[in-house]
Amino acid sequence: MTSPNTITPKPIYAPKGCNSPIMAHVTESERGDIERIAQLEMRTLSATARMLMLRGIAQYDQDTLNAE
Repeated sequence: MTSPNTITPKPIYAPKGCNSPIMAHVTESERGDIERIAQLEMRTLSATARMLMLRGIAQYDQDTLNAE
């Protein structure tokens, strides 16, 4: 039971340990792509951008490993 004076906690969307924000500039087209993916996956824009960044890092590491 909540009363009008009760402060409800803000939901935390990022995994534990995510405390280093990065600001990235993207074009309108790139933002549109991120918004489209976020809507398809029912994620926030920041969660979608983080997911895409992590996938990109994994792909980059794999490409680098294959090049050696």
